Amino acid sequence: MGNLLLSVLVVFLILGGPLTLYFVIRILSNFWGALNVKFVKTAEQPLSLMVTWDNESFDIKITRIKLEMTELVPGGRSVAQSFTFEDSSSKRKSFALALKLPEKDMQALTDSGLEGQARALQMSAINVEVETIDGETRRFKITKKKLLASIAKEVQLPEGMELVTDKEPDSWSVQTRVFPWRKAVETEEDAAPKKAAAHGGAPAVREAVNFDVTKVWIEPGCIVCDACEAEAPLVFWVQADTCIVRENAL
Repeated sequence: MGNLLLSVLVVFLILGGPLTLYFVIRILSNFWGALNVKFVKTAEQPLSLMVTWDNESFDIKITRIKLEMTELVPGGRSVAQSFTFEDSSSKRKSFALALKLPEKDMQALTDSGLEGQARALQMSAINVEVETIDGETRRFKITKKKLLASIAKEVQLPEGMELVTDKEPDSWSVQTRVFPWRKAVETEEDAAPKKAAAHGGAPAVREAVNFDVTKVWIEPGCIVCDACEAEAPLVFWVQADTCIVRENAL
């Protein structure tokens, strides 16, 4: 039987060439302990993220977990949270992270979709990013249907696996593409022009209110979309394949 499987593998490699070899390596790697994630429900926690890998074969040190979910339906919801482990407490072995999320975020992840939107469940997926101490990011996409199936019944964690229950979501992370330090508001002086606009006069004037920003950074996985430089050109500088914060940015 073993010789037959080996023969089939050799035939596939010869016929498929490098592409087949790539997929074979990916499959074998995942089967024998590469980094993987899975949502689970335990007796202690209603929703946890289990992060597993063969720590003897893969020297991985995890410093950050990021979750993003979007319902691609009218009026849909979104969730964006991250959990960061300081370098000294980076995870070097498989672990389960208890997701201590705000109630609205927990509901968005675990319900059957928005009421009145029959396609909400089918159009929902959770993107999980696992960042290592060397800056490498592994990305996983899990459909909401698969998440709900995973937490349909309680499971017991493998013996010796750490369950992290004391980690709160990051409060400092940029969790939205809406820049919080600039907001268009209507001032008292807008009232008269607005009334005039209603009668064919000048349009109402809106001004930008700026809020103090004490710290900025480039999120891992930046896609170089130019949005940051367009919003704050004195702070961000988008280059060909990366983005940097300008020295002595104002």
